[in-house]
Amino acid sequence: MFGKYGNIKIRGIASAVPQQVIDNVVCAEKLGNRRAKKQVLLTGIRHRHCVKKGQSASDLSCVSAEKLLQKLNWNRNEIRVIVNVTQSADLQTPSTAMIIQKRLGIGQDCLAFDVNLGCTGYVSGLQIVAALLQNTGGKGLLLAGDGRYDKMPEVPNTDSLLFGDGGSATAIELEDGNSMMYAQKTDGTRHGLLSMALDGTMTMNGNAILLFSLNEVCQSIKECRKHFKVSEESIDYYILHQAQKLILDGIARECDIDPSKVLTSYEEYGNTSTATLPLTICNNVEELKKKKCVRLYLCGFGVGLAWSSVVLDLDTDCILPIEITDYCYNDL
Repeated sequence: MFGKYGNIKIRGIASAVPQQVIDNVVCAEKLGNRRAKKQVLLTGIRHRHCVKKGQSASDLSCVSAEKLLQKLNWNRNEIRVIVNVTQSADLQTPSTAMIIQKRLGIGQDCLAFDVNLGCTGYVSGLQIVAALLQNTGGKGLLLAGDGRYDKMPEVPNTDSLLFGDGGSATAIELEDGNSMMYAQKTDGTRHGLLSMALDGTMTMNGNAILLFSLNEVCQSIKECRKHFKVSEESIDYYILHQAQKLILDGIARECDIDPSKVLTSYEEYGNTSTATLPLTICNNVEELKKKKCVRLYLCGFGVGLAWSSVVLDLDTDCILPIEITDYCYNDL
């Protein structure tokens, strides 16, 4: 499925991570097996920032949003759409987006809801906000993040070595002449390959996910570039879901992407699920600011199974550095 908006502008992106840092080399030593030590080398994930007890994904996303809104000096009563993409909601009901609305002091003339998506969440969130703004007008705020490490087992396992926590906020509004091209696919028949039960038990078929990434995801990237006639030379950087080094290197190789164009954040933050794309953008703020405007190819893929892409132009002066924080709102 392909689509395009000709009037969507990202005004700013901000991200935040917790202060608590987990060293994967130390964790591998605790596990005491060669597989864990080898995994750290293959995945490239050396550190992960993980929430402390009582801290949540919404805390991280709200810290990001507050910083971003202050920089943009937006009138908060002009925000018409709040979409919070997360697999780590604060409550069963209501939507955490409503709690975020209250925290940020956004007026009542606003639609606010959560979206339960994982690795493709940020790209799909951009599409959702863009679609809604066509009717609502005004401004939109996309929150994307997960904070679940405090629910991981006390004794680490090899799967837990992949995941960190993070949150983000993206400010979006209508502006003619700014295009956003997207491609979206979903295959629910394979949902069991990567899933988490309501009790927090995770199931992941690593080999199947690797093959999915190197086959369907790579094919989709090629198709998207061809469909929209986007040349490789016109893309400044690729921001891919930060699954791990092995997968990102494989995608770059299969899609004939110059490795220097593939920006990363997994080394320090791991796989932060919905937050990986904005977090990677903010993690590479100095590199991106070498140009006033960059064309980015964003690609999310994983849990669902789902895979989606967005191609857009981004003004680099709107990217904020990553905030490291232990702040908790403590209002639930």
